[in-house]
Amino acid sequence: MTVDTTTADPHLGALTVHGDTDTFPGHAELVRTMLSIGRFATLTTVTAAGHAEPGFPYGSLVAYSVLDDGSPLVCISELAEHTRNAHASSRAGMLLTGLPVDDASDPLDRPRASLVGHLCPHTPSAAERSNHVERHPGVLDYVDFPDFGWWRLEIAAARYVGGFGHMSWVTGEEVAAATADPVLAGSQAAVEHMNADHAAACLDMVQWLAGIRAATAARVHSIDRHGMTLYADLPDGAPLATARVAFDGAPLASADDVRGAVVVLARRARSLAEVAS
Repeated sequence: MTVDTTTADPHLGALTVHGDTDTFPGHAELVRTMLSIGRFATLTTVTAAGHAEPGFPYGSLVAYSVLDDGSPLVCISELAEHTRNAHASSRAGMLLTGLPVDDASDPLDRPRASLVGHLCPHTPSAAERSNHVERHPGVLDYVDFPDFGWWRLEIAAARYVGGFGHMSWVTGEEVAAATADPVLAGSQAAVEHMNADHAAACLDMVQWLAGIRAATAARVHSIDRHGMTLYADLPDGAPLATARVAFDGAPLASADDVRGAVVVLARRARSLAEVAS
């Protein structure tokens, strides 16, 4: 399968971003991170002759784990519609959705990825089976039933969408070569803490490190191993501005390193603000 992919973050062309724009994680990396965080996804197959007219997309919820090359692995029943469909046509897809930023966030502002490829039978190794069971302990209730089998989605391409103007296609090879971001995967608590308790520091950072001096308020959208993405409110009802601030010494090794890295940025921004005043 041939797909149109982009390079050097041209997907940001529709979105004005201030600050360290070249530190955004790559989209293949973000897809791998979403795969590592998630446990359930919507699997789409192509309807076969039978209960429905053939050739239409059919969606169903599945539990998945991830193989070393990024392929999602599922254990599904031969009696399920999606399995019957896969036997007739391997063409399939999978929709992944990210965690909400907060309870009030717009669902369309959450990251998501649509994977397309081929759903194929797979014989898991002992380690792959163990990893799947660890991720989904309930599978032990049926994994050894004779009508259940293992299938993998061989990713041909993935469409990542991180919000308005922040999207692109990546190839299956790019997804396989990428690694999950351990900071992004474990930083949700840090995002919530910054927004709940450190609004002034967030504003300092977008004003003095990202250069959005007119900002009136700011909040963290996400934290990854390369830096922070923040949204800034502007006066007079202007659209939100997006700010990107890089960490010193990036990439960080784990979510445990976030606090110290954020403190460094906050102190630098406060120092610049005090000098200017």
